Amino acid sequence: MLSFFKRIVLAIFMLAIFTAANADVDFVASKIRINGLQRISEDTVRSYLPIKEGDRVNAAKTADTIRILYKTGFFTSVDLEQQGNTLIVKVSERPTIGELNISGNKEISRKQLMDALKSAGFIEGRPFDDAVLNGLKQALTQQYYSFGYYNIDVSTKVSDLGRGRVKVDIKVDEGAVAKVKSIKFIGNRAFSSSALLKNFSLTTGSILDFITHSSQYSKEKLDADLESLRTFYLDHGYLQFKVLSTDAKMSADKKSVYITVTVSEGSIYRISGWSIEGNLLGKDAEVRNLITLNKGDVFSRKVLVDTNTAIGKFFGNYGYANPQIQSEPEVNDTTKRIFIHFMISPGKRVYVRRINFSGNTKTHETVLRREMRQQEGAMYSLKNIDESKRRLNNLGYVKGVDVKVEPVPEYPDQVDLSYNLQEAASVAANLQVGYSDTDGILYGANLNDQNFMGSGKNVGIQFSRSKYSTSYGINYYDPYFTKDNMSLAVEAYNQRTSPNSIRLTSYNTNAYGLSAIFGIPISDYSRVSFGYGFENIALSTMSNTATQVTTFLDKYGKTFSVIKVLGGWSYSKLDKIIFPTEGFANNFNVELGVPVGKNRLQYYKGTYDLIWYQPLSKYFITRFSTTLGYGNGYGSMKSLPFFKNYYCGGIGSVRGFEGSSLGPLDSQGNPFGGNILTDASLALIFPNFFGETVRTSAFVDAGNVYLYENEYAKSFALKNIRSSVGIQAEWQSPLGMVLTLSIAKPINKKTGDRLDAFQFNMGASI
Repeated sequence: MLSFFKRIVLAIFMLAIFTAANADVDFVASKIRINGLQRISEDTVRSYLPIKEGDRVNAAKTADTIRILYKTGFFTSVDLEQQGNTLIVKVSERPTIGELNISGNKEISRKQLMDALKSAGFIEGRPFDDAVLNGLKQALTQQYYSFGYYNIDVSTKVSDLGRGRVKVDIKVDEGAVAKVKSIKFIGNRAFSSSALLKNFSLTTGSILDFITHSSQYSKEKLDADLESLRTFYLDHGYLQFKVLSTDAKMSADKKSVYITVTVSEGSIYRISGWSIEGNLLGKDAEVRNLITLNKGDVFSRKVLVDTNTAIGKFFGNYGYANPQIQSEPEVNDTTKRIFIHFMISPGKRVYVRRINFSGNTKTHETVLRREMRQQEGAMYSLKNIDESKRRLNNLGYVKGVDVKVEPVPEYPDQVDLSYNLQEAASVAANLQVGYSDTDGILYGANLNDQNFMGSGKNVGIQFSRSKYSTSYGINYYDPYFTKDNMSLAVEAYNQRTSPNSIRLTSYNTNAYGLSAIFGIPISDYSRVSFGYGFENIALSTMSNTATQVTTFLDKYGKTFSVIKVLGGWSYSKLDKIIFPTEGFANNFNVELGVPVGKNRLQYYKGTYDLIWYQPLSKYFITRFSTTLGYGNGYGSMKSLPFFKNYYCGGIGSVRGFEGSSLGPLDSQGNPFGGNILTDASLALIFPNFFGETVRTSAFVDAGNVYLYENEYAKSFALKNIRSSVGIQAEWQSPLGMVLTLSIAKPINKKTGDRLDAFQFNMGASI
């Protein structure tokens, strides 16, 4: 195949010969005949011809004809001849791409490559142009360079398939990636090289390099890191900082890169003072308190930007959507001092005309509007707009919200708000099939819709079975049961359990019950709950039932009916309900058993849960959680019924120990649970390298359960706390189920503890 350049030269040469040979050509073309067509229709070619039958043909018209036909990209050659009054157009069609194959690519997916080829018009069925192919080859090579693959080799092969078609094979040999072997700084005196390296995404390798690829070199990464370095120095008062040179030397085999950055730090600048001018709306004191700059402080661009942002948000909460906040530094290079002039112009007060929603294909708009703290017709409030977004994100069937402020044409004092939602799967699971290290294989039908028919109400029907339990249940939850935003949760259930099947204390239960709980909002973040329930419990023993169980049953009986008085308090400021990144949530729940009938079941339990997320940086998040519980009997019942005990160990508790295995043992040597629970976990959540539906973390767990009237509990001490370290991965499936896998190693264990290093759950979210 001739290159594009050669073809253009040839076309110009042929055109020059034709023009010279026909300089005196001047005739009327009564007919136009086109020869050489195979796949392209004659009508298509005639539509491009500047000459029609009956037109006069001259040198200028023939030149235009050849140029235009070449420009279509359909032909490799075009020739014109005259036979009497007939103009003959001879063409040779360019072959079409009959087959296109790509192989060897790993870093860039086949779909990405095919999309790139398609956008360039290089796809099956289109005319083949080797000039376009060569251009794509160079572009692909440059793209791989940006990923750090400097050993890339892209080869192409064009084969004839016959009938004017060709086969194009593009083979990619990515080769070894270029990795950073060293990063050196020259000229840095104020900060150590290790301190400067913390501003670089490029590293010489780390334990997570197989995930982060931080040692993988690219010029784009280095440029971004140098910009981060400039920002770091500006945030520490070095206004005259400069990067004098950057040298990235690559080894001969293009596998290793050695980076040297030469800097000039200059002198440090400090704040000499600040002033503020403009319209402060009579809120001078509040605005001045937002300025944290003090005389003598080291200048920081970040602090200055944050101050401007804080002032802008302050005015935004009073209806001023577009305040102009300017801060002009007055620099004295002699004294190395900076005086900051703040100039405030709040602009016009703005009101929200309309609030629009998009992306809610299932959820009714009324469900979304009731979460709004910013109202239509009300004064613009940035605080209320952000709180509305947070509340939408905390709906279990919404996984993402974007909000845009759109000016209303011809009304400078009005704006519209547009909330664009991404709805999550509201049905938790249609069919549950999973495995738990505690319960073993579990299965069941589980239809639990958090957004029933788009109403925002939760309706569920459950059936599940495992070797530990068989349960049936229905539940209903209306978060806005009354006009005063009181919620209602109703549940009816039947559950049969066999703790002995998972190596716990030996007994069986058959319980059925009904409960109704009302929730009353105290604020946008907290609510209290109260309600009642009825439960009937029948217990039975086994041949190996422990002494603790038989003693209790002999004293109190085997069948109980109890009215449960339920109460609680919750407070949540999580930024979103699905994989939160910031905020905390508290829950405190109490349960009081009031006896009904002959056998008196009298007990109380109180459980407190806390979970807290705190970002450490742009990528990493800390997660702390704890659960504390205490229960006991009252009246004639001197202890908490054993079948109401707390358990500890396994996923959701202290990982690395067998599920529910920690704490006191019964007379048969099986875990018995306890009436006191202490459990805590600290985790470092890694960046979502595998997508928003996957979360990985490293953790430290600690906890145990105790019996108050037992010697085990009287020796409550740190030595009895069990602890472990490990890593965990969670994946939220499209059906709403969560697959959790953890690998943990106990770091404080005792003889007789049941260990389980690898644990996983599927079918339940923790």
